[in-house]
Amino acid sequence: MKSLILFVGLLALSGCQEDPDMMGKTRAEIRAEQKECDANGGSYQRAGMFGKACIMDTGDGGKPCKTNKDCAGVCFADTRTCSAKSPIFGCFGMVEDNGEVVEICID
Repeated sequence: MKSLILFVGLLALSGCQEDPDMMGKTRAEIRAEQKECDANGGSYQRAGMFGKACIMDTGDGGKPCKTNKDCAGVCFADTRTCSAKSPIFGCFGMVEDNGEVVEICID
């Protein structure tokens, strides 16, 4: 019986969990962000681990680069080419503005 009461209590509390896609924002704020993203040619989608983001085409994806200064997004260290989208999520090497190669993970 105690197990059943504990289970029901935990089930009730799980309903209080915040939607991870909301990221502490109201539905109106999210709709406004999505509308602005769409108006600017972006794609409002699930990104990273914790929610949604406005993903934009950089316009210079695949272009050769020496540093991030050469790109609208990032300069990938392994290919020395610019990213096609921004922001970028996950782990990758990029070339900083000063030419230093860094490994970074963005969630």
